[in-house]
Amino acid sequence: MNNWVFVTDIEKERFNEPAFNENVKSHFLGSYEWGELSAQNNWTPMYVGVEEDGRLIATALLLRKMLLKGYNYVYIPRGYTADYSNKELLKFMTENIVRMLRKQKTVFFEIDPDIKLHTLDIEGNVVEGEENSELVEFLKELGFRHKPLTYLFEGRQPRFTFRIPLDGEMENIEARYSRTTRTRIKKSLANEVEVYKGDAEDIDEFIRLMKMTEARQDFFSHEYDYYRRLYDTLHPSDMVDLYLGRIDVEALRAKVRGELEREKADFAKYENSDSKSAEKKRKEIEKRITACEGRLAELDSKDETNPIVSAYIITKYDDKAWALFAANDMDYSKFFANYAVYRQQLRDTHADGRRIFDVFGTVGDTESAGNAAGLYEFKKKWGGEFTEFIGEFIYVLDPLMYFVYEKLIPIRHRIINKSLRKKVQESAE
Repeated sequence: MNNWVFVTDIEKERFNEPAFNENVKSHFLGSYEWGELSAQNNWTPMYVGVEEDGRLIATALLLRKMLLKGYNYVYIPRGYTADYSNKELLKFMTENIVRMLRKQKTVFFEIDPDIKLHTLDIEGNVVEGEENSELVEFLKELGFRHKPLTYLFEGRQPRFTFRIPLDGEMENIEARYSRTTRTRIKKSLANEVEVYKGDAEDIDEFIRLMKMTEARQDFFSHEYDYYRRLYDTLHPSDMVDLYLGRIDVEALRAKVRGELEREKADFAKYENSDSKSAEKKRKEIEKRITACEGRLAELDSKDETNPIVSAYIITKYDDKAWALFAANDMDYSKFFANYAVYRQQLRDTHADGRRIFDVFGTVGDTESAGNAAGLYEFKKKWGGEFTEFIGEFIYVLDPLMYFVYEKLIPIRHRIINKSLRKKVQESAE
């Protein structure tokens, strides 16, 4: 018989310990720090877990959201931090969480485990490998309802992603990038793109670029102070990095001028010759001269000398990193700064000894994805494994109130989405 004890109110110093144990499924969304951040966004965190002989072997971050009349629901982001192959442990965790929440007017609680449904090839076809339909059935046996599978971004968290394995030498990892990606990385470096890590003071630059991105793509992700809170909350635990890409316009202008002068000098060598080979050379050089002049004209149109044009926020936990948020100035899209930034993130994550870089979300159905199809194509190019998670599971504790919740929440979401869309329009004006 297992010597397990269900514990609550776990202190910060202990809560994350199981995440770093072998065979335990961990995710930054299940960390103590994510609970602290969520507490600043109208959630009430609860920190529970299972001890064995005084040692924590599993935890769960429960985020409570209040409804009317004291009722509430609970979300456990990315499920339990536990060994999912241990069915008795999952059963013990679930039964104790149910027992606790029944006393607290909780209508339902929801999990979306960071567990692969099955192994896919790069095109989304099921292939031989990991397969977890048995776990899906077991969760249903425990009392969970398996929600319909989603293929875009309808759920709380993305159900599809690309995960880039970081085992081995960086040279071999970068060899898996698409040819287009490698070419654009080279162009970004030739365009004097400098990548560096920012700090809390640079969050304003990220927000500036995010406003531009939201206006361009007609969406609204978070109210803007959220990004400051995220950085300030996760940074003390070294769980977040802000990457910025800027262009040294003066250095690039000087480089292009040098190229132009060299091309003109080469042209002069063939200027007085009537041979067919000389005429061919002149035409080739004239094209390069025209290209240089075009680049100089574009650079002369830029007001700033060191504009920040790309920004990414990544989060780190256990053996993985996630590309959480991205924002770019598309007026500088031809400089491909976002490729240089992405490359540096991957290199740093590999140097840190982490095993996986998660692009944090893509679509599973590109035909109906709309603008998100472009996001899928960009993320696919980095050589990651196309990954499909098992989806969302709901445990209903109060069927009557859950029925009421299901009827009212869609109306509330429509009101919220209308308000968010208005904010996007106002920020673009």
